Amino acid sequence: MSLLGVVPLGVYVFAHLWTNLYSLAGAESFDAALKSSRQAPAFIFLEIFGLGLPILVHAWIGLKIIFKMRPNTMQYKTLRNLKYLLQRLSGIGVLLFLGAHVVKARLMPAMAGGTETWAGMHEALSEPVTFTVYALGMLGISYHLGSGLWGAALTWGLTVSTRGQKIMEWISAFAFVLLLVMSSLAIYGFRPFQDLY
Repeated sequence: MSLLGVVPLGVYVFAHLWTNLYSLAGAESFDAALKSSRQAPAFIFLEIFGLGLPILVHAWIGLKIIFKMRPNTMQYKTLRNLKYLLQRLSGIGVLLFLGAHVVKARLMPAMAGGTETWAGMHEALSEPVTFTVYALGMLGISYHLGSGLWGAALTWGLTVSTRGQKIMEWISAFAFVLLLVMSSLAIYGFRPFQDLY
């Protein structure tokens, strides 16, 4: 589970946000960057088997863990215990956000005979409900992936010492902040709530 969360999914999140940062340069730059990112001959294959399938497996295992867990944050009030609970809650939020994102940014434009564009994202993010869903979704993804890095390092035996775990806490906090800044800048680049005409 942690391998799928870090390697295909974590790498994709970073690459996707990197592409979305082209929103800061305007409509032409974003649309060109998005088109370029999807021109690989095996794009659909990679999207289904390198992204969709890992998401489903990661979500399935995550939901099984959630249904088995017995929160004890009131009994054991430690930061690590709270992080464990937040990791599970953010996972549910991320799953719901991904469903909304796929519908809004991929399926709806495809059903209209096109693809997502800067103008479409500007329009969507100018809707208060969509803006709120995206802002919370990106907060959840940033936390889930940042915290997931810490858990993955522990699971893989990379941080067995107390010192190693503390260092990894700083790395995961940095990853959280980096992803949150990238996603905030990308959203800002779509100029939500600004009248462009």
